[in-house]
Amino acid sequence: MSKLRNYTSAVPAAKSQAAIEQLLVQAGATTTSKFFSEVTKQCEGFFFQIKVGEVPLAFKLPVNTDLVYQQFVATTRNLDARKRAQLRAQAERTAWRTLHEWAQIQLDMIALNQVELLQVLMPYQYDQERQQTFFERVAGSDLKLLKP
Repeated sequence: MSKLRNYTSAVPAAKSQAAIEQLLVQAGATTTSKFFSEVTKQCEGFFFQIKVGEVPLAFKLPVNTDLVYQQFVATTRNLDARKRAQLRAQAERTAWRTLHEWAQIQLDMIALNQVELLQVLMPYQYDQERQQTFFERVAGSDLKLLKP
């Protein structure tokens, strides 16, 4: 586990969230909003809109702190309630800091003309009518594009 980036991040999730939002604005986002879990009330990601050409496209950029937490639990011994609480808090910091670094690197690559915006963000393009990202639509379809 120690080989993972941000495994011991001390950066509060809220600080990473603010930094991600700033990166999105710098990249051309005209609107941003956070979405939250109905159960935990924790932030689970961002919705944002960027114009591609003259067309405003919506995107959903999620983070899944529960999966990070499960990974931490699976690789930790001697778990008591206190340790689980510590791992939950660490998972939130780690997940958000990792998403921040991913966004920073991807948006830098776009700014340097290494890739186009849609090359990076297309999986996250959000269809509001279907309430699905492009990736979710493709993965859930009968198309064999993502299946071996």
